[in-house]
Amino acid sequence: MKLFLGLAIGMAFGAILQLGGASSYKKIMGSLLLKDMDIIKLILMAIAVGTVGIYALDLVDMANLSIKPTYIVGIVIAGLIFGVGFAVAGYCPGTCIVASAEGKTDAMVTVLGGLAGALIYALVYPAISGLISVTNYGEVTIPSTLGIDGIWIAIPFSAILFVLMFKVLKDRY
Repeated sequence: MKLFLGLAIGMAFGAILQLGGASSYKKIMGSLLLKDMDIIKLILMAIAVGTVGIYALDLVDMANLSIKPTYIVGIVIAGLIFGVGFAVAGYCPGTCIVASAEGKTDAMVTVLGGLAGALIYALVYPAISGLISVTNYGEVTIPSTLGIDGIWIAIPFSAILFVLMFKVLKDRY
């Protein structure tokens, strides 16, 4: 049942991305150039709703948050790979899947590149795991550091994102 719920949520998220224009290379480039705020607003909305949603579900034991350890070197390397991939392809992982489902060849090639990258990482990981684990800071979160439940961070954080979406970000057409 949980798998079907996950599939339904994933399909709804994909539909929202598609309807919001997030699979459009032109819209994504407009966002990256800060000329079109639609995609940025869509992303902020997804983060705001998702943050409160996941912590609310965790609060009533309907979600199982599994915080991964904070590996600084791994985060920096992953951020660089993600940034370069985004700049070259013009898609992030979610929008790439949506664009692939629309039949866009460049997005399909990007998905294959992402899968190849994951395979390379899996093959290289044993050699670099020592370097990555040196900077292991454990399961660090703002709520755990402050000793409070995550929902009390999620609500004001999401409120700030909503203010940013509706009051601060204006289209520059």
